[in-house]
Amino acid sequence: MKTERAVNFCDYDLLKHYAPSSFNSKYKTDLTRSIQEIEKEALPDEIVSSFLHKRYQTYKTLDKLLLYRVFGLYSPTNGEIKGARSSGGYASTEFAESLIDAKLRLALAPEWFSTKAYEEKILLPKGSIINVGIVAPVTLKTGAVLPGGADQILLPQNWPEEDWTIGYRRITTRQLINPPEFKLKKADLPESDVKATVYKIPVCCSCGGSDVTKLEDSEQFEAEGSKGNRYIMRFHCNNPKCGYYW
Repeated sequence: MKTERAVNFCDYDLLKHYAPSSFNSKYKTDLTRSIQEIEKEALPDEIVSSFLHKRYQTYKTLDKLLLYRVFGLYSPTNGEIKGARSSGGYASTEFAESLIDAKLRLALAPEWFSTKAYEEKILLPKGSIINVGIVAPVTLKTGAVLPGGADQILLPQNWPEEDWTIGYRRITTRQLINPPEFKLKKADLPESDVKATVYKIPVCCSCGGSDVTKLEDSEQFEAEGSKGNRYIMRFHCNNPKCGYYW
């Protein structure tokens, strides 16, 4: 069937890939007036090297700060769990725009085994001690370079995830078109994923929600884009504030 124009559907005729950080830069946490420089902490060489030009500074937060951490674990065939845990040390001031954008901006090399499938939203308390710099680029074994460039925040050691994290979400394979919602709870997340299928789970790129239905053949419909091309809508976001079809 054909759709009415009032339906919130993906207009593929207007869909364009944007440069990494050109979208989330409008929403990122501004640290300018929220941190105070203090005596620089001495960090291990491995951590220092993760900052651009090995430059970082230690700060005390003057207010609560919203930060974001990308993570994801998977189980190889031998049953050993690998990857990045939600309670890890690094965070950023910007949310992930997509899986590939997170990989580029955070320079997440494959040998670190993070699936990048999830992101948590952290409310850092006033008075926290953090180390701040920029993510350094990483050169892969193939010679390709992950440029980095995002703000890199080293969180306090053993920070309390249950107290500081205010929500989780799945990261979209396609670039977001609206700021994401973090509605998932820790209990909603699997301990680990099967790497072969983790990226095939549909996530709404309009709101970042994971309550998505794949439409039955009889429910799928045709929508006309702005340039007259027609597309079949196969998925629906069940978030009542969104209702996106694609």
